[in-house]
Amino acid sequence: MDWNQTLTIIASMAGILTGYAFLLNKRIEDTNKRIDDLREDLNRRMDRLEQRMDRLEDEIKEIRMLLYKVLEVPHKEEK
Repeated sequence: MDWNQTLTIIASMAGILTGYAFLLNKRIEDTNKRIDDLREDLNRRMDRLEQRMDRLEDEIKEIRMLLYKVLEVPHKEEK
């Protein structure tokens, strides 16, 4: 094998490896974007869930107060 063939093989291998590296990098970037989108979606859902839970807690407190008023046992008057 002479030098021309060796250099051609090395250049071909470098080109192939560069192409694979480019494709791998693109796939990693796409995966990172999908993960970021998923994270944003989950954060939005968790915020909405937290707001709903806060509203439910407020409603439960209100219901308790109303029940206490309705079911309140009258105190006996001391003599």
